[in-house]
Amino acid sequence: MRRFLLIAALLCTALAVRAQDAPTGATPSTAPAPGTVASSGAPTVANPPPGPTQPVAFSHKKHAGDGKMACDNCHEPARTGATLAMPQAQKCMLCHAAIATDKPDIKRLADAAQNNQILQWTRVYRVPSFVTFSHKTHTGAGAQCEDCHGPVAEREVISREKDLSMGGCISCHTQKSAPTGCDTCHQLNSVRLQVPGIPSESVLLARLTRPSPASKDMSIHRFFAELPLPQTTSTP
Repeated sequence: MRRFLLIAALLCTALAVRAQDAPTGATPSTAPAPGTVASSGAPTVANPPPGPTQPVAFSHKKHAGDGKMACDNCHEPARTGATLAMPQAQKCMLCHAAIATDKPDIKRLADAAQNNQILQWTRVYRVPSFVTFSHKTHTGAGAQCEDCHGPVAEREVISREKDLSMGGCISCHTQKSAPTGCDTCHQLNSVRLQVPGIPSESVLLARLTRPSPASKDMSIHRFFAELPLPQTTSTP
């Protein structure tokens, strides 16, 4: 009888854990966020802030627009294409060793290249550390740079014209019938994030269903005592 009650309690606990991990609530809205307007790709920011000051002046319009240069001419793929590198002075000097050499910014680039100085570009877009993003995956699926960065080939200075919040990304994915599940952009374990030193549910279940001689007295109270329950902080 005791074993039957133990198994019943175990099943109830497992169902409760699964229910907590299942998606709940309404589907996130794909409507443009306040301050943005619907557009191809991510929503466009209605009044984007001015672009940041960079170590040297760079015109995307002159290079990507008038010069028809591809983005990866300057932004080389890194980490097998998952990210794109910011160009350094040595890269710039492959062209500017013979082009516009008398301009002050080009002279600064030449000095930086000669002295192996790193250009501290100010990033306009940055993906949070808890988000998994691959340029290669997106471009391989047909996404265009403009979907996430706006019409850069028309801009002298780049500003944050696209809404790359979670809502903006979901809006773009919905347009293109791309996945919108949590694990599309966030790497999650199947049940919960594991904490070092705390046994997983599978280990606890194994202890209950197949107890060793040393743990035959395993009780439901001990089972719950070993579960990685949320910690609470008492207040004075």
